[in-house]
Amino acid sequence: MEQKLTFKNYAGYCITDMAGMLAFSALGAYLSVFYTDILKISTTAIFFIMLCARLWDGINDPIMGLLVQRKAPGKYGKFRPYLVWGGIPLAISVVFVMLYIPGLSNGAYIAYAATTYIIYGMLYTVVQVPYGSLATVMTRKSNERSNLSVLRSIGGGLGSLPATILFPLIVFTNDVLDAKKLFRAMCVLAVFMILFYTIAFLWVKEYIPSPAKPQKAPFWKTVGQLLKNRAFVIASIEGCLLMAVAMYMNTTNVYLFKDYYGKSGMLTLVTVFSYLPMLIMIPFTNKMMDRFGKKAICLVGLAVSTVSMFLAFILRIQNPWIYLVMCFFLNAGVSFITLEIWALCMDVIDSQELKTGRREEAMSYSVFTFMRKVGQALAALAPLLVGLVGYDSDLVGLGQNQATLEGMYTVATLVPFLMYLVMFVLMIFYPYGKQQMLDMQAQLAELRAREDAEIRETGSITEGADV
Repeated sequence: MEQKLTFKNYAGYCITDMAGMLAFSALGAYLSVFYTDILKISTTAIFFIMLCARLWDGINDPIMGLLVQRKAPGKYGKFRPYLVWGGIPLAISVVFVMLYIPGLSNGAYIAYAATTYIIYGMLYTVVQVPYGSLATVMTRKSNERSNLSVLRSIGGGLGSLPATILFPLIVFTNDVLDAKKLFRAMCVLAVFMILFYTIAFLWVKEYIPSPAKPQKAPFWKTVGQLLKNRAFVIASIEGCLLMAVAMYMNTTNVYLFKDYYGKSGMLTLVTVFSYLPMLIMIPFTNKMMDRFGKKAICLVGLAVSTVSMFLAFILRIQNPWIYLVMCFFLNAGVSFITLEIWALCMDVIDSQELKTGRREEAMSYSVFTFMRKVGQALAALAPLLVGLVGYDSDLVGLGQNQATLEGMYTVATLVPFLMYLVMFVLMIFYPYGKQQMLDMQAQLAELRAREDAEIRETGSITEGADV
């Protein structure tokens, strides 16, 4: 009988994403502002730095997936060790990303920013690809996987709180970002990251046996089969846009509240109004999923978010408190897919196993992770668009002109509306409704029963043919 997940297993999985999000959310919200206001890097240069980082990820992520997939399980399992092998260097790297070194030339600042950001991205991949694959070898039970997805979202939400609630109160001086305060805050986050990754490594377990002799399907064959899997493609694009819209709004909200509304301290309330609906939805998500299926609840939620963002765009909200109310409804809608995106990821990885007869968690997840990094590249449009509407870093603390402020509001609302609209349309074509999921799980149960029996008898499994 399959081992039931314990409280420590769930908690360890939860705090892993909490650790990563401590830095990820800080960089997502403040990196562009740090580059423009502290390092005085142009918004065009920032866009190209982030674009180059994402292009490198196109090489780096699949390579990491291939290396992990072909690694034989060791004493601590196949995926667990990466939580500390990658987690500790990752924590150290984030300190250097936000380090201000006075007196450098503009070219030197650009080179430093590009180097530290790309190194951070590579180390993030070293942790995230094995971490995402870890869930598939912790349990095969649908309800436990959904619980893991919800807990990962909770962990990510909790990890983002320091940057989104505390940072606005401590890293600004008179609505101007303070480099020394920001650096000290990042050092504190790094210490907690190391602590959390270490605890997570001790608490998570791999209960599903991995083949002693890992399967080595050709790289391009695996990628080609993934691209033919409609469910995988749609879920990957959904993950990409979910990441893009979240990071894009994190960045534009900083500019919006410090310049358009002149209330940088209210960024803390933006976070409260953003995460409160998700906390309200958590107790009901699994029950609603069991009754209606993941696709249905995600569709309804995305419809709510799309309409909310459209209203924010056309109404040109002048009162920051009314804008906060819009944030509440916006995030109430997107909460469903935010909580279930990792369960969707595991589902489409399962669908790939059913199609090919091979377990390729790491390779599949690396492609999914790469698409989320494409989302980060799309989010890099935020500083570029803010620059295009006339943002001037020399006017920080003095006030931008009115045309620039109106342009900032437009780019802060129109682009997210379009992203939510695309997500809604794509989800209509997602092939796994409630009944389709039940059918797939039944077929997988038969396939895995044969596979597990073969592992017990031979210690490896036969290279699967397409089924």
